[in-house]
Amino acid sequence: MIRASEACAQIREVALGRTLGSESVPLSELAGRRLAEDLLSQECVPHWDNSAMDGFAVCADWTQSATATNGVRLPVSASIVAGDSGSLQDRPGERFAVEIMTGAPLPHGPWDSIVKIEEVQVLKGVDGAPSEIVISKPAKKGDFVRYQGEDFAIGQLVASKGMLVTPDFILAFAALGIHRAQVFRKPRVAVLSTGRELVNAHEPLLRPGMIRNSTAPYLEAALPALGAEYKWYGTIEDDPEAFKRALTVILADSPDVVLTTGAVSMGKHDFVREALESMGARTHFHKMAIRPGKPLLFSEFQNGPVIFGVPGNPISTAVGLRFFVTPYLRALARLEKERPIRAKLFKNAPKPEGLRCYFKARLDLTESGSWVEALAGQGSALLGPLLQANAWVEFPEEGSQMSQGEWVDVHPLFPSDKPWVFSSHSKDSSMMDPKLTPREIPVQKGCC
Repeated sequence: MIRASEACAQIREVALGRTLGSESVPLSELAGRRLAEDLLSQECVPHWDNSAMDGFAVCADWTQSATATNGVRLPVSASIVAGDSGSLQDRPGERFAVEIMTGAPLPHGPWDSIVKIEEVQVLKGVDGAPSEIVISKPAKKGDFVRYQGEDFAIGQLVASKGMLVTPDFILAFAALGIHRAQVFRKPRVAVLSTGRELVNAHEPLLRPGMIRNSTAPYLEAALPALGAEYKWYGTIEDDPEAFKRALTVILADSPDVVLTTGAVSMGKHDFVREALESMGARTHFHKMAIRPGKPLLFSEFQNGPVIFGVPGNPISTAVGLRFFVTPYLRALARLEKERPIRAKLFKNAPKPEGLRCYFKARLDLTESGSWVEALAGQGSALLGPLLQANAWVEFPEEGSQMSQGEWVDVHPLFPSDKPWVFSSHSKDSSMMDPKLTPREIPVQKGCC
């Protein structure tokens, strides 16, 4: 029985030996795709110095004598709004304020700060426009000025090769004029459910002995979020020949990954490994020292897809996707291994000796430190605790109990390419032992 660290190493090695083609796509099609190139800024953002507030552009030196009882008076001799160039008629040596709106360019010349409209006294002329302002406190150079290149400078890395493009990247790309990018072809994942007891979620009534297929809809929702294409090939009964027929259809569609649920344990109807090997697949490993998901299988066809066979219980499927299929997809995109954060265990937690555990958990980052609790109800068929979880806690193989206060690895419930932080607060932080409060959260490399 293979250890999780060795299994992850084999999964990554296989993935790094394979490649996905790439293509150039427009901005409108980039969301949900993984970049096949680093993207660097070709422009400055902001493109020019501009105002962060509605108010008046002034030279800070002109305002240094201003007090609440003896304000500095400046005439208002120009107005600039968003879309203007920022150029003013040259008036050497003349001191005057410039009315300015949020986003408008800072006028060229001595003006180096903005005073907010609500912090000055505005005197208006007969036409209703500001004619003079009274400033009651000194301004500082740079007050409410957004400087050119403050957000992005030319040549700055915007997004790295392998990153999954999310809407926040679209926002930045559009601001920078990045209207096309080279992306990897989406990995195609074929999903096949096994089990004569399974019926679809829309079935109105369950016959005795039947259960609804929850894993296929879960994978349908989760895989596109990982940047993959999903295709479900239905449910087959517990029959090796039916499995081979279904797999023949799947192989004809040339997927990158085949993900099967069920029929990988040691029971009478657990046939996936033997059926795969009879069709020429090479088994890398079958059964890991983990919980849940111990019977997980990983194999590959030499000139075809890799196969992940995960147990049919829903939490086993979720763990298999999160900790083994996801690292494979990340490695295909040449991403580094994920890094968990470290937190202290809130209370004692039993675990099976010799098995690495991936347990549903609740992470709290509080003033007293980072704490995680393995929730009650760790059975692989129990979905309710998953809805109460916001993380997975990972326990090592050694030992039959984890003790309160031990540092443990914690993973986000669903992966992200970005560093992650939770900011939930315990309802009763007084329960936490102040002697165990960490000041820093050490980071440790994960096995996957």
